[in-house]
Amino acid sequence: MPEPPPEERQGSAAAHTIATYPHLFRVVTPINVDRFEQLLEDHPNPAFVASVCHALHEGFWPWAVTDAYPSTNDNSMRTSKKTEVQAAFVDSQVREEIRLGRFSESFGTDLLPGMHSVPIHVVPKPNSDKL
Repeated sequence: MPEPPPEERQGSAAAHTIATYPHLFRVVTPINVDRFEQLLEDHPNPAFVASVCHALHEGFWPWAVTDAYPSTNDNSMRTSKKTEVQAAFVDSQVREEIRLGRFSESFGTDLLPGMHSVPIHVVPKPNSDKL
């Protein structure tokens, strides 16, 4: 698994934000990485196993080319209008994701340097009135 290139690890707006606010960027996985690594001790490609385990501990780099993007990009305005029921559903899902450690607690209304937001939509389940 590739690691971020040096220019992403040092000097970028995202690297500074991650270093300043590490509590917002925890690497969370349901995999017991140490046990996973033990189970793969005899794997025929130990370098690959080591790189996957390192990535599970530290995070994956998706081969992104980040210099094509602005430092901060707020797409929250592209989120579609929601009914009261849909908004309540999103709020309950966000609280659940925070409880499970998959979302960070709020850090305010402004994105920090290097952050990008994505629109959030609500989709009904097929053959159901549930979201």
